[in-house]
Amino acid sequence: MGVDGKGGDDGRAVGSRMRRPGAVAAATLLVAVILWGGYGRHWSWTGIGARTATLWDWLHLLLLPIAVAVLPLWLSRRTRLARRHKVLGMSIVLVFIALVLAGYTIPWGWTGFVGNRLWDWLELLVLPLAVALAPLTLELRENWTPRHSLIAVAVLAAFVMAVLGGYLGDWAWTGFRGNTLWNWLNLWLLPLLIPAAVAPALRARAMSGVTLLADEEEQAGRSNGDHGDFTGVETVPGGAPRRGSPGNA
Repeated sequence: MGVDGKGGDDGRAVGSRMRRPGAVAAATLLVAVILWGGYGRHWSWTGIGARTATLWDWLHLLLLPIAVAVLPLWLSRRTRLARRHKVLGMSIVLVFIALVLAGYTIPWGWTGFVGNRLWDWLELLVLPLAVALAPLTLELRENWTPRHSLIAVAVLAAFVMAVLGGYLGDWAWTGFRGNTLWNWLNLWLLPLLIPAAVAPALRARAMSGVTLLADEEEQAGRSNGDHGDFTGVETVPGGAPRRGSPGNA
């Protein structure tokens, strides 16, 4: 029966592996048909078109799940990426930066970048970055160095300069003028609360009912040691301990 059960598990695993490529192919085909119908055939029910679904709109849709999936793997010291994956990731980042520059300077209407200012980019990036980095908050604190502090101070100084220039110097590219304190609270309150308060509270509550395997092994070792399994101490009927393993009694 054990062999049959193992064979059944292996069969289900093989079947699952065989079905997975089919499901991926079907989902890819479905997405391709929807995009073709929206952009090429102008199917109004999709809501997808050259004006309604630019690259900027797709970023608003996909940036959060991409950031949550990728950034923890890149930034965590507990994971290591292969060199080719790092090169691929950096290449994608460089291509995206070039695409942004081209979208503004050429300009390419399909990118949807023209008209979006620094404020709009903050609205796009702040929340996904906060959600993606929240699980790494404690790890980042533990590995924080003076070099990180210098980088943080430089970024903060540049941001303060941009804010002052936007409000006092009328730097139109910032898009800050016209945004009130309420707008700033909407922009920063939730992203700041997630790593500072929400994530630690949820982690503490989630870990309260979790026992680490190392702790269990240590407790088991102590328990076995009390019975003489590991310490080599055996208790005789008189109550005095006798040295030696229990098998030698």
